[in-house]
Amino acid sequence: MKAIVLPLLFALSFSAQVFAEDAEDKVYELEFETDSNWSSIEIRDDAVFVNAPAGSSMGLSAKDGLRAYTISPKKIYLRSKTRGLVNMNVFVKSPNNVLGLTICKGSPSSYSWIKSDQSKQKNDLKEKDNCEQAALVLNLF
Repeated sequence: MKAIVLPLLFALSFSAQVFAEDAEDKVYELEFETDSNWSSIEIRDDAVFVNAPAGSSMGLSAKDGLRAYTISPKKIYLRSKTRGLVNMNVFVKSPNNVLGLTICKGSPSSYSWIKSDQSKQKNDLKEKDNCEQAALVLNLF
C-alpha cells in the first residue's frame, strides 16, 4: 500500500508546485516616450508597476530635467521642466498578456507612446482631456 500511496502523493505535490509556478504573474518591461510637459500612465486592470527584476534596471531621462516624478503600483506621473523628450523604461507584473492602460499627456499637440516587445500604442488624440484608453499586448512568446 505504501508503495502505491507515496508515488501518488509525490506526483500530486509535484503537479501542484508546477501549477503554482504557472499561476505566478510575469514581469514585463515597457518603454515609454513623450514630448509633453506632463504625462501619466495608469493601469486599469489587475497588473501593477514593480521594481526592476535582478539583472535589469529602470531608466529615466529627460531633455531638460524633471520637476516631478511619482510612481505607485497603479500609476506613474511625470512632469518635466519644459516640453521636451522624456524616455523611461518601467516594469509591470501581470497575470495576463494584455494590459489595459490610460495614457494622458499635457497638450493635444504633443505625443506619448508606450510599447512592449510585441506592440506599440501611440497617444496623439486631439481631445480636450488629452487622455486615451489603450490596450497593450505584452510579450506573447
